[in-house]
Amino acid sequence: MTKYCDIVPHSAGWTYVLNGVEADCSFHTYELALEAAKAQIARDARSRVFRLQNLKGEMLPVNATSLPQGPCLG
Repeated sequence: MTKYCDIVPHSAGWTYVLNGVEADCSFHTYELALEAAKAQIARDARSRVFRLQNLKGEMLPVNATSLPQGPCLG
């Protein structure tokens, strides 16, 4: 079973959602939120698919090893 890690906008910047549970903190940049999420799940051996919410509200898969140029993906 694949687990999702969503990187989503937050009122104070960006945050991540693991297994449907939003992190209790926010980050100034998308990249910081992604790094924090990666650190959080480093202890967990399950497969994860990172996703980013685009401007239309769709969740798009993100390659966690190569960051996108910016969070505004159409």
